[in-house]
Amino acid sequence: MYSSKNMIRFAALILTAVFLMMSAGAQAAEDTRLTLDNGMEVILKESHGSPMVACIIFVKSGSRYESRFENGITHFLEHLLFDGTANKTREELDNAISDLGGYINAFTRKDGTAYLVLLPKQFIEYGLTVQADMLFNSVFPESELPKERKVVIEEIRRSADATGAAADAFFSEKAYGATDYGRPVLGYEPFINNIPRDAIIHYWKQYYTPDKMTALIIGDFDTEAMKETVARVFGGFERSAEELDFTPSEMHRRLAEGKHRTGPTLEGQVRYDTVADVQSTYVNFSIKAPPLSDLDYLPVDLLASYLSLDEISPLKAALQEGAAPLATEVGVSLQTREEFTRLEISALCESPAKADTVIAAVLAELAGTAISTVAPDVIQGIKTTVRCDDIYYAEKLHYYGFIVAPMMMAAGWDFVRDYPGLLDSVTWDHAAAAAGRWFSNPDYIVTVVRPADSAQTGFSPTDPAELEVVAFFDTAQFPEYELVEGKDLTYPDVDSVSFELVDRAVYHREVLPNGLTVLVKSGSGSEVFAVNILGKNRSTNEPEGKAGITDFVNRCFEKGTSGRDASQLASDLAAIGANLTLCDNPWIPYDDRYTSRRFSFVKFETIEPFASEGFRLCCDLLLDPVFDSAEVENVRNGMLGVLRRNAGSPTKVARDRFYGLLFQGSSFANPIMGTLESLEAITVADLKEHHRRQYSPENMIFSIATSRDTAEVLSWVRDRLGSLEPAGLAAAKVLSPALRRFDRSYAHVALEKEQIAIYAGGTLPGANADDAVDLTIATSVLSSRLYSELRERKGLAYSTGASAKIDREFGWYYLSIATGSENYREALEGLELQTDKLAFDGPRDDEVNRARNRLWGRLMSAKLSRLNQAYYLGLDEFLGREPGYDQRLVEKLQRVSVQSVRQAASRHFRPTTWAVGTAGKKP
Repeated sequence: MYSSKNMIRFAALILTAVFLMMSAGAQAAEDTRLTLDNGMEVILKESHGSPMVACIIFVKSGSRYESRFENGITHFLEHLLFDGTANKTREELDNAISDLGGYINAFTRKDGTAYLVLLPKQFIEYGLTVQADMLFNSVFPESELPKERKVVIEEIRRSADATGAAADAFFSEKAYGATDYGRPVLGYEPFINNIPRDAIIHYWKQYYTPDKMTALIIGDFDTEAMKETVARVFGGFERSAEELDFTPSEMHRRLAEGKHRTGPTLEGQVRYDTVADVQSTYVNFSIKAPPLSDLDYLPVDLLASYLSLDEISPLKAALQEGAAPLATEVGVSLQTREEFTRLEISALCESPAKADTVIAAVLAELAGTAISTVAPDVIQGIKTTVRCDDIYYAEKLHYYGFIVAPMMMAAGWDFVRDYPGLLDSVTWDHAAAAAGRWFSNPDYIVTVVRPADSAQTGFSPTDPAELEVVAFFDTAQFPEYELVEGKDLTYPDVDSVSFELVDRAVYHREVLPNGLTVLVKSGSGSEVFAVNILGKNRSTNEPEGKAGITDFVNRCFEKGTSGRDASQLASDLAAIGANLTLCDNPWIPYDDRYTSRRFSFVKFETIEPFASEGFRLCCDLLLDPVFDSAEVENVRNGMLGVLRRNAGSPTKVARDRFYGLLFQGSSFANPIMGTLESLEAITVADLKEHHRRQYSPENMIFSIATSRDTAEVLSWVRDRLGSLEPAGLAAAKVLSPALRRFDRSYAHVALEKEQIAIYAGGTLPGANADDAVDLTIATSVLSSRLYSELRERKGLAYSTGASAKIDREFGWYYLSIATGSENYREALEGLELQTDKLAFDGPRDDEVNRARNRLWGRLMSAKLSRLNQAYYLGLDEFLGREPGYDQRLVEKLQRVSVQSVRQAASRHFRPTTWAVGTAGKKP
């Protein structure tokens, strides 16, 4: 508890100011920008926290550059660039990066496409060469086109089945249909089936030239040496013969008059309503806002950040608080495009009747911002958070590209680099004045999408609106393309991967007298102070009939303590740029990778200058939550809304059915978020008692990653946590799943969706079993075979693979795929066949080597950030492994053989005993 909060805040603001000045100077010195003779822009950003380098190449080619009759060609082209070059086949490209312990991927957005590689630093020139080969020397084999069409169509179907997809598509069509940004990135199935190879090559030749590309290289390298490498790899490719205005051909102009429209200026106030296959009511605003060139842009950007703040934003309070909140989820963002900007506000309501009130409330709150006042520490907190977020993202190297991509495409690197400093010059008075000019009587489009009843068909995101599918590509309009031998490109020699981990950090482990386990990793190379709190045995500790209570408790941590209400707590966290993660974010794909039935977690990070204050705040919210009854009801309503929406997701429903079968009779059978019934049954008293037990000292593992001296950090831990009273918990015994009988069990949920999702798998031994590492390799080999056979050869799915999860005493594995319902039998049989083949025949030498390299690379990339280092330090302790276990894992990987992997797979991979959970449209 603190008796002088204002003094603490004042000190934090002074420290913030000092840090911001230091940070600004350091960043300017680190970034180097150059332009090659062929026009390719290159940004070099040194970061020596880990021995890895990422390169993200941004191409000025997105769905906004397409005509309506070639919609989806940009994304389709992105897929095809992985299908072979003049120098490497598809199979060689698939393995080129992963064989070296690296990661390769790409993504397409409305205003650009990006290609990225992440590799150990000694292999980065090879990775850049692979990128150059793909971008400039692709050959588009005719044999790959049918398969790739099927893969993209399955991706379109998967996107259409996503929660809220119909609402998003309706909003995009109505809000941006008059601009180039209204077209879906993935396109439509009829278009993908009809785009001819010549059209794809024509499009590629127009947009994939060096002068339309920017390479951002970030990681552990020497700038001068990297300049030479980049020039050597990319400098030999020619820029476009003439400056294109992004208007491809006469044929396309005839097909799509007015292509590349900025669109009419948004004027007036327009509302569109429809019904669709959604579980909640979606209200989405697109509001006219100042463009990048306008002096009001940064003030409105600051305003949008303020309105998006959880627990602080008056807009969110108006919509989400009170005895009968209007919305369970509210989002605010500024969508910046090269030509225009829109303020987007979204709200999810559980009752369609609330939509009118939500619209009125949003407009009233926006108008009120012009005359409102905001505490200076809140505005300073926004600016500090921007600075700190840049540090957090940069630690993750390849993830940094995903984060900066939107502004890279719209505004360029100079704006991305200078943004924190530019925002520093903006005050709340500037924001309020801009709000008066833009939002007192705003121009907007708002859409309302309500759940359809059984008699209504509603809006569908999969049908191309008002387009007649015809043979709209006349191949005679295209030149005859003869793809000649690729440009001169020399791949560097690479040595075999050596499994070396250079870890100079100091590890410390101790158990306090009250049972709290504390781990500290102290080392240089990062400005981040990170804490992970692991609560053991999440599902096992939950009372009967109260499934989801741990997730419920975690979501209440940020809702206030006995000394700070939710708003004050949020303000104090923002003042030190803290990042707090308590649960899965349903709006971020794959964000649930850390969420487990085995344990709960609290992840916290700030920067080292704020470490002491951050540690105290982290402990306060963890140990002293107030569980205010009104806040508890808001959290409950939000969770219930997520559960209702998840009930329409084939993947999430199939996954829950799989766990229910595999762990039948065990607490692991329960969904992590619980059920509608279990959440309704949880009381405030239940939450307080479960918090006391789940986060008692003997049930917690406190892991910290820092640059500070271990003794200093341990003194904080002992002072704040050493006096905690144990709850007297007996050591929890997690029941292993019963040995599978020699018969398969099924559970299916029928959903009217485009695809059917399949989860299938069985049991494994625990983390410290003799063959645990062999099984990890076997699972990786199986996952690669599924990808190669079911996606790359047959085109049955956009994504498929296998995964293994382990607890201390037992583990489990599962295979997953989502495919069109007509492919169900072929997909399930494909999962079975590849599993049986691995179990009976074993892997090949090259497969074992490749899996070993991939796991080593995954180990390197997973621990790029201090926050993840703290997380995995705690996880290793939970699984009974010593600190610094990575080195032992590397030694075990080196001992893995073809024979040991085959033996492990034959013992444990048995499709006849699978639990199979499915959801979707079953044929």
